[in-house]
Amino acid sequence: MRLASLQLFSNSDQIAWVGAGGKTSLMFSIAKELFADKCVISTTTKLAYSEMELADRPLKPDNFDNFDVDQIKGVSIIYRGLVENEKEKITGFEDDELLKLSAILHHHQIPLMIEADGSKRKPCKFPALHEPNIPKFVNKVCVVIGLSAIGKPLTDEFFHRPEKIAKVLNISMGEEITTDHIFTLLSHPNGGLKNIPGHAEKFLFLHQADSLENPHQVDQLASALTGFFDHVLLSEIRENKLEIGAHWGKIGCVILAAGSGSRFGGPKQLAVYQDKTFIENVIETAQSINFQKRVIILGSYFDEVLPVVNQYQIEVINNQNWRTGQSTSVKMGVGYFKDQPIDAVLFLLVDQPQITPSMINNVLNLFAHQKEDIIVHSYNNQYRHPILFSKNTFQDLMSIQGDQGGRQLFEQYSPRKINLVNDYLAMDVDTVDDLKDLSANK
Repeated sequence: MRLASLQLFSNSDQIAWVGAGGKTSLMFSIAKELFADKCVISTTTKLAYSEMELADRPLKPDNFDNFDVDQIKGVSIIYRGLVENEKEKITGFEDDELLKLSAILHHHQIPLMIEADGSKRKPCKFPALHEPNIPKFVNKVCVVIGLSAIGKPLTDEFFHRPEKIAKVLNISMGEEITTDHIFTLLSHPNGGLKNIPGHAEKFLFLHQADSLENPHQVDQLASALTGFFDHVLLSEIRENKLEIGAHWGKIGCVILAAGSGSRFGGPKQLAVYQDKTFIENVIETAQSINFQKRVIILGSYFDEVLPVVNQYQIEVINNQNWRTGQSTSVKMGVGYFKDQPIDAVLFLLVDQPQITPSMINNVLNLFAHQKEDIIVHSYNNQYRHPILFSKNTFQDLMSIQGDQGGRQLFEQYSPRKINLVNDYLAMDVDTVDDLKDLSANK
C-alpha cells in the first residue's frame, strides 16, 4: 500500500527521525513521496556529506533572521556546515537556531524532518547517553529499526553499540537476536522510546521487510508494540519506491451488552462461564488487546450489571432504547468513536465469552495488511463476531435500523471473511442449553 493512502502525515508536521536500519533513505523517500513540492530536512547530529545527493537542493543559510522560504525547492536539506576534522560529514543546528527554522516553516506550512541520531549504517542500535537529540517542538517522532537484525548474532557487524544491547537484554555477545529481543529494545524507556516528548505522536517503522522470508512473522511483534507506539508500519524500499506492507494504527473496541436475554430467561451478562460472568470474560479479553479505547454498551438490567462493569477501567454507555434493536447500540458505539482519530472499530458480543485474544488479533492483523472495510468471522456460511468496521463505514453505520446491527451493510461493502473451523469458537449463547453446550465443548 502507499503511505499517502493512510493519511498519517501533513504539511504542518515537524518530525524527528531516530533509530537505525535505513533511517535516512526512508526519511528521504517519505519526503519525496508526500512532500515533493516543498519539504525541509535537517539534523541535530551529523549527516554524511554524500546524503546531500538525496536532496533536490542543499541550503546553507548564515542565519534564519531573514530566511527566504522561496529558496526551498522540492526536498531541500538545510545544514550549518562541514564538521571540523570530518570533512565527509555535515552538521545541523543548535536548539535556538532550529527553533527559529521551525517557526518559519510552520508559519508557511512547510514540513520539517530532522534526523536526531546516528546508527553507523547498522540495522539496529541502542542510544548513547547523549542521544537521541529530539527537539521539544516536534509533533511526531519516527523510530526506525531494520528487520534484517532478526536472526543475526549480536556483534559489531550488525549492531551499533552491541555491548549496551547485551546489557539491556541480559544476553551474551554473539547470541542470536529474536523478535522478543527486538520488542524489548523498542519498548525500553532508554531504547526506542528514549527522549520522545510526551505530546508527540509516536511512529515505528519496522523497516527492511524484504529481508523476511515471511512478513507475517512480525505480526505478533507489531501487535505487541502498538501498546507503546501510536502507529506501527511494516516498510521496505522496493525499486527505489517506498512500500508499506502493513499498518497497525488506532482501533476502538465496542462491547455490545444491552440485550434482555429473553430466550435465556434473565440477564445473560451475569451468566457464569469458567468461574466469571460473561461480561467479565469479554471485558478481560478486550483489555488484553492494545485497543486505543474500549466502550461497553449496556441497557437491559443496567443497574444489576453496572457494579460488575465498574470493577474495570472501561467507558460505559447506557442505551435506554435497547428494546428497538441492536442497531441502537451499534450506533452509540460508532458515535462514541466517529470523531476520534481511529482507523476502525471492532465489535464484541457479551454472549460469546469464549472469544480468544488470538481471534481478535487475527482480525487486526488482517486489517493491518489489507485495510478491508469490513472483516467478519464465518462458520458454515454464517457470520460470527468479532467483526471489524473501518472508518469508511461509520457514516453508513449511523443510519442502520432494527435488530440486525452492522450486518445491514454487508451487501454494500462485501466483508472479508475469516473462516472458523472450530464450532466452539463460533458458538453464541442464546439459551441455558447453549451455555451447557459451550461449557461441555471448552
